[in-house]
Amino acid sequence: MKKLLAIVAMGAFASLGAQSVMADDWAVKCYNQGPKREGGPITNLARCNPSLTTVAEMSDNVGDVNFFSLGFGGYITLEYTGGSGYFGNGPGADFTVYETTWGDPTCQPGISETALVEFSEDGINWLSGQACHNNSFDISPLMKAKYVRITDQTNPDPSVVGDGNDAYDVDGIVANYDFDPTPQPGLCEYEQGVASQFVGAVGNFPGRGIVNQRKSFTNANINEFSPATAPATRETPQAYNFWSIGFGGWACFRLPYTVFDGPGADFRLFETTWNNKPCPNYPETVELYVSPDAINWSTATVRCKDGDFDIAGSFAAVNYIKFVDISNPASFGGGADAYDIDNISILQLPPGDAQPNLCIQSRASSAPASSTNRLVVTPGIENNSSEGGIPEEMFALEISGSNIVSDEVKFSATIAEKGGYNYTVRNHIGQEVANGALEGNLYDLAEGKVNVAPFASGVYFLTVESATGKETVKFIKK
Repeated sequence: MKKLLAIVAMGAFASLGAQSVMADDWAVKCYNQGPKREGGPITNLARCNPSLTTVAEMSDNVGDVNFFSLGFGGYITLEYTGGSGYFGNGPGADFTVYETTWGDPTCQPGISETALVEFSEDGINWLSGQACHNNSFDISPLMKAKYVRITDQTNPDPSVVGDGNDAYDVDGIVANYDFDPTPQPGLCEYEQGVASQFVGAVGNFPGRGIVNQRKSFTNANINEFSPATAPATRETPQAYNFWSIGFGGWACFRLPYTVFDGPGADFRLFETTWNNKPCPNYPETVELYVSPDAINWSTATVRCKDGDFDIAGSFAAVNYIKFVDISNPASFGGGADAYDIDNISILQLPPGDAQPNLCIQSRASSAPASSTNRLVVTPGIENNSSEGGIPEEMFALEISGSNIVSDEVKFSATIAEKGGYNYTVRNHIGQEVANGALEGNLYDLAEGKVNVAPFASGVYFLTVESATGKETVKFIKK
């Protein structure tokens, strides 16, 4: 219970964007107001007007009714429309939501007004966190976000003596940074190696010996060609639309948008070698790494020539990809210049190329909805059938109860494929801290648990993976 949904974006960090952005730099995309605690619609019309979400009114007097009440299980989705069109990830907190309860925003677990707060760059893949009254969020691993969705999760039990009769009220939201698309110098760079006839020669520096047509780094393209384009038809002999890494060279790219770890491959790499000589006949080879921040990197994955690349649970989402050439000069003739980057095709659709999923159905119960409390990747349906023609679907992974835990985290998944499931738990920088197996009969609900008592406090990602599918949920260790 507080004031009007006051929406403000504060002055941007000097290196991240514009000066200040006004309250009208946000727009309400959709909402669904839930019922009161005792049932029935919220009748105080002062709490029901979503158009007030763009008014930056920050008063906090007892009795003020200048806010938007979500109601139990209700939600509202807002779009940032100011500055660059995205708010950014900067130092410290990036976003704050206020639910001040008329001046006393003290959180009391189990009885206070709570909400699920989700952030998205494209309206399809969502990063989520929990709010209990006022809360600030770091939107990492997202570099930027356009949408915010706030869904009530207040306990609707009539016996609960809590803060409000109409659940979570949104008093205001604050985005601290407007996104600056300019790459930060020194964060992600490249260094060209040498051609094979110069390897070991005294006095030669990286790049010497590689012909000029292969030295233009801008020819190492990201998403220049459709993922469906066949590698053999992409290259015309003597067309220099690629960049040669060179023996011992490397290259780091900031991706044009955040890429989430989805089912199957996440990237398709092209190294076609004009005549399409296959590996191992022409073993141009790289180690691949991914990172959310260009500081913490995954362990190496080796690829020879063309191929698909799966983030494979290293991180829930990434913003950088790095190529390190490990080709052996002895495997090539004179003049060879190791792995060439023809194209990096991202298999996740870019923002704007798919219909955003901004609106959700209001839930009858606002108990923590673990099925949405995860980095959401749009589930796919397999084309094959088994078990008498019953189609197999991506299994649904859910945390049982709250995703804020202290001793153990319990989870469940429907066994929709034959064979075992493996699970891993990683911390916020991608380090694996636990793993195990999840077994069950086909189409049964299998349950598992992980002892998290020894873990340090913080955010963790639980991934359950089968032979053809994978899902990840986030939980918080207190």
